[in-house]
Amino acid sequence: MKQTENLIVGLGIAGINLCHQLDKAGKSFLVIDRCPENSSSLIAGGIYNPVVLKRKVKSWKVDELFPFLVETYRELESQLGVDFLLHDFPILKPISSANELNEWQQAVDDSRLSPYVDSIEKQPPNGPFQKSVLVSTTIKNSGFVRIGKLVLAYRNYLQEKGLLIEEEFNYQEVRAEQKVSYKGISADRIIFCEGRFISENPFFNWLPFRPTKGQMLTVRVPESMTPDKIYNQQFLLFPTEQKNVFRLGATYEWHNLDETPSQESTDELIERAQKALNIDFEVLDAQAAIRPNVADRRPTIGRHPEIENMFLFNGMGSKGVMLAPYFAKQLVSHIYEGVELDQEVNLNRFGKRYKNS
Repeated sequence: MKQTENLIVGLGIAGINLCHQLDKAGKSFLVIDRCPENSSSLIAGGIYNPVVLKRKVKSWKVDELFPFLVETYRELESQLGVDFLLHDFPILKPISSANELNEWQQAVDDSRLSPYVDSIEKQPPNGPFQKSVLVSTTIKNSGFVRIGKLVLAYRNYLQEKGLLIEEEFNYQEVRAEQKVSYKGISADRIIFCEGRFISENPFFNWLPFRPTKGQMLTVRVPESMTPDKIYNQQFLLFPTEQKNVFRLGATYEWHNLDETPSQESTDELIERAQKALNIDFEVLDAQAAIRPNVADRRPTIGRHPEIENMFLFNGMGSKGVMLAPYFAKQLVSHIYEGVELDQEVNLNRFGKRYKNS
């Protein structure tokens, strides 16, 4: 029988960060993952933005999350020998109305977005914008993680070490008593990091997960679109590693939760971009995936209400690259050092739902 301290289910952005923190702490683990080609981690843009654009406020806990984010992904780059983090990659936010300009100027004057936004470019913005765009502002300390590269590199790393079992998890095979046993594996605990597959998990199906479908396009753009910034105006447009090829996304859909791209979503994305950008796109590819969002838009982390050696690390949603490093460290510290979990992410906030389930 294989022995390990931690049996991890799922190897998306949450699972990778949890494994990394366990590795740093010198704790053993074994991962089971079905390795789907259309997982949300493989398809996601991986952009981290310190500002909530609609409300012109800092993103939740951003001043705590960002230093940890950069440190963690730099460690993983060094460990894996792969470059996937583009930090200090500016987000250009076009502004198209006088009211919107006034709101942004007030946010800058109040310094409530410092140090991420400190000015509004008063002259017409450089770039292929429609005439309706008046000016722009630049968000700093932003960037993105090429998540597909990270996931594939980390998967290979675990395979080489014999720490990855590629198969669909069978919940009926779990026995959680003093130890967790599963198909010839004995572990001190089991931690579920399975993303949108949480909907199939009978141990945590009482939690208020609200999965959303997201679609991304790969598009060819004119050479005038220099690959040195992220464009954000009810869409995200950002460069790939291929010349003149960008990714455009993403949609949010709460119905028709399959992983098949739709022409309707493709048209929606192109229409959004063309309202701000005066360029033509050639759509090369479309991909769709399901995000594991929670009703209150916070991660859901912690120990099962009754099963002492069963944990959850899930609900990262569209901000997974920002949230997962910080909270993976917190969960490992909680398990091994008794550090309290942030109450805003602790799954016990839904305790009444469990009692009523």
